[in-house]
Amino acid sequence: MCRCGPGVSTRRSSEAADAATDVAADTEDGGGGAAPSAPEGLPPLLDGDRISDAAVDAVLDDSGDVDEEALAAYASALIGLPPEQQSAALADLSMRTELAAASVSGLEAAIGDRALTEAALTGAYGAVQTQVDTAIAEATAFEPAGFRRTSAPAPSAGAVATGGLFLGYFGLATSAGSLLDRSNSFAADETGLSEGDGVVYGASIDEVGVEMTFNGKQDGVDVQFVAGAAVRPCPNPDGTFTIDVLIDVKASKGGAGQNARMELKIDGTVGDDAELASKNVSNRTQWSDFGGGRGQFLDITMSGEVGIGVAVVNRTGGTVTDEFAKLATTMSGLIGAAISVQLIGATEKAWKSGRCVRLDVTPSAGPDGLTPSQTVDVLAAPRSKIDGQPVGGNVTATLSAGGASVEPNGSPVPADANSTYTAPGEQDKSGTVSYESRSRRGIGKADVTFKTSKPAAYRVVGGLEDWQVDMVVCDVMQPFTLESPGVGVAEFSGGLSGTYTATGIFNFSYAGTYEITLQNGLGSPGEMVASSGGQIAGQAGSGSEVYALTPATC
Repeated sequence: MCRCGPGVSTRRSSEAADAATDVAADTEDGGGGAAPSAPEGLPPLLDGDRISDAAVDAVLDDSGDVDEEALAAYASALIGLPPEQQSAALADLSMRTELAAASVSGLEAAIGDRALTEAALTGAYGAVQTQVDTAIAEATAFEPAGFRRTSAPAPSAGAVATGGLFLGYFGLATSAGSLLDRSNSFAADETGLSEGDGVVYGASIDEVGVEMTFNGKQDGVDVQFVAGAAVRPCPNPDGTFTIDVLIDVKASKGGAGQNARMELKIDGTVGDDAELASKNVSNRTQWSDFGGGRGQFLDITMSGEVGIGVAVVNRTGGTVTDEFAKLATTMSGLIGAAISVQLIGATEKAWKSGRCVRLDVTPSAGPDGLTPSQTVDVLAAPRSKIDGQPVGGNVTATLSAGGASVEPNGSPVPADANSTYTAPGEQDKSGTVSYESRSRRGIGKADVTFKTSKPAAYRVVGGLEDWQVDMVVCDVMQPFTLESPGVGVAEFSGGLSGTYTATGIFNFSYAGTYEITLQNGLGSPGEMVASSGGQIAGQAGSGSEVYALTPATC
C-alpha cells in the first residue's frame, strides 16, 4: 500500500527487520557489542569511522525502491557498534545529509558553495552542541528539587561537524536516560521540574519529559534546534507503555533555508513476567525548504520493531537528488533505530527497578525479636505506585542471606503470595528474604531481615507490698521466673508482653498479664507492670506490681 511520488516505490519483506530486532534485544543499553560492520551480502556499513557511500547507495536501488532488508541490516550493525564509534558515524552522516539538503533547498546557493556551507553549518551546530552537552550534564545531576544550573562554556569554533538530527538523538537519548535513572527512586508523590536556558526537565514516577530549544549562528547562517521527548515508563494495567520523540531543526540564511522534522511514536507491551513482549516504532521524517516557493520535498515514513519493518519514501515536490534521497532515507532509518533502542532500554530498566510497583510485605510476627526456630507467615502484596491497584503476576521469595529457611524458596507464587519463614535455631541470628514481584506493570522489590533476639538479661527490682523481687533474669524474651524470698514465685510466659501466674504462702494464687516497656528497645532500661487477680487465705484480691528493669549480664 505505497503512497509514493513519481518513480518511488517500496519493497516489503516479512524478514526485513529481523536482524535489527535481534541486535536490539541484546544491546538495549545503547550498543557496545561487536556487531559486524559488513552485513552478509551487502557493502560494508563503515568506511573508517563514517557510513560508507556504498552502504548509503544500497538503501535505495536504481529504481528508487527502498531496500528494507538492507536498511534493517545496517541498523543492526550500527546498534552493535561501540557507543563512540556509533556516535561518530551518525554525526558524520547527519552533516552529510544536511549538506545534501542544502544543495536542494537553495541554502547552499545563498551561502556560496558546499565548502562554505559545511563551515557555516559546522560552526552553527557547534554552538548548539555546546548547549546540548551542558543540558546532558545537568540531567545527570537532576533531583526532585531540580538541578543547579551552570553557565555554558563559550561555543567552540572548532566543533566537530555534525547535524541537527544527530544532536537531537544524542541529546534526547542521553538526557532522558539520565532523568529516568535519577527518578527511579522517586516516591509515588515526588516530582521534579527544572527550566531555564532553553531546557525544561520534568520527572515523576509515571513520566519523564525533556524539552530543548537552542540556537546557533555562524557566517550569517541561523540554526534553530528543538528537541523533546515524553517517556511513560510505568506500564498501564494492560501492560502497554508509550514514548514520544520530536526533533525539529531549521537552518537558514536570508530567505533560503531548510527544515528537518522527525517524529517517533514508540508503543510497547510488557508481559506477565515483566519482560518486554512487543514493540513498534513509527517514524516520520520530513525535509522541507522555505523561501522560493519550492515547498516540501521529501517525506519518509517507517514502522516496525525498530522502525524499519516497512519504509516508504514519498516525493511530493521540489528538486530531489539521488544523493539526498539516499542520505535522508539512511539517516532516518539509522537515527530512528538508535534512539528507539536506547529509550526502550532505559524504559525497561525503569519498570524493572521497582519504580512502578510497591511490594508490601507483612509478616505475622517480627521481623525483630523472634524466638529461635519460630515460624512466621508472610504475605507479599504487589501494588501499583501509580493507581494503588493490585498488579497480579507472581511473587518469588528467596533466602538471600543468613538462615534458616523460607518456603517456597525461589519459586514464583501467584500474587498476593503467602510464604513461611523459619528463624534460625539460635539466639542473636538473622536471615534476609528477598521478595520480587513480576507482572505486566513491572517489577516490585522488597527485602526483609528477620532476627532472633539476643539474650535480654535484666536485673528486675520491685513488686507490691510484701511481694518484693531483686534478681537477674537471663532473658526476658524467654519464659522466666521471679521469686520473692519467703513469699512465693511467679511464672512469666516471656516476651515484651504476656501472661503470668503466682503462688505462695497462705495458699495465695494469682493470675494476670504483664507488659515490659523499654526506653530504646532491647538492651535499654525500662519497667515492667504486672496486673493480676486471685485469692490469698481464702480472700479475693487484685493488684499491680511495678518493676524497674536494668540491663545485666548472666
